[in-house]
Amino acid sequence: MKIITLHAAAMAAFAALSISTCSAGTGVYRTAITLRNGTQEIFPDTLVQRFNYDKATVGGKTVYYLNVIEHGEVAMSIPTDSIVEMNYGEMNYYEQFAGDWYLVASPNGEPNEQGIMVMQAVSMPYHAVLPAPDSPDYGKYIYCHIDSVAHRKGLKYDANFRLRYAYDDDTQQGSVTLLIDDQHPVTIMEYTGDASSYAYWGTDQTWYYGVQSGHAGGDSGHRYMYFLCQNWDTWALEADELPAQWTAADQQDLDYTYRFPSSKEIHWVVALDIPYVHAEKDLVGEIDMFSGARLQRKPYVKPAE
Repeated sequence: MKIITLHAAAMAAFAALSISTCSAGTGVYRTAITLRNGTQEIFPDTLVQRFNYDKATVGGKTVYYLNVIEHGEVAMSIPTDSIVEMNYGEMNYYEQFAGDWYLVASPNGEPNEQGIMVMQAVSMPYHAVLPAPDSPDYGKYIYCHIDSVAHRKGLKYDANFRLRYAYDDDTQQGSVTLLIDDQHPVTIMEYTGDASSYAYWGTDQTWYYGVQSGHAGGDSGHRYMYFLCQNWDTWALEADELPAQWTAADQQDLDYTYRFPSSKEIHWVVALDIPYVHAEKDLVGEIDMFSGARLQRKPYVKPAE
């Protein structure tokens, strides 16, 4: 009876399975799973060995999970009742930006024993999903989540950002643009670090500014976090768009690096309000500053000298 019950749950989840014909001709096939939360997960055949089902008792009820098996291990478990649709077909270029990636950048660093600022590239894993196919964002944006932004003090904060996608079939050239957003914090968490956990140029020079006297209403009590860029004309921290160019040939190269403009640094800041307004003296301090930002499918490896 248990086997029959599990089989019935599996068949119910696969009832929405369909064959999709995705234009692009990448030669890679994938399973696309649309979820009730309005996002779509993409699982390439090049990574996924198989799918299987499992069940558990949660709150006295039997819950079924679809397990994604990669490299002999469960890479993700998806509750079957959260699945709207599953389809299988050839992956297009847009879908190739979903899945597990790395945001590689160089934090400001900190002084070594000689007082020299040491910088190194860090690889921050992020997971990307697509909007649901019936969403107006589908085909235009990619939703990305960092579980833990690199932080020298060992504090753990997540971050969310969006990429805007574009591709021209005629030229076989495309772009992904990192959208730096001053309207929405990068996470629902608020910063809890004290002055010593902000970035600094030297031992006694932190980037903690405190509540500025020009901020209307004084201290709001909040410590929202944003990714911002500096406007070199006004020196204001604000929203920006950082494009990275690629071609169809680049997409086939798993080692290709999607580089954003090197002149732009990503400032990870703490502010008092939503949205962030530079003119309103919202800035409390900077947690760090990342330069040389780029996207990679694999972690950064320092070239041999």
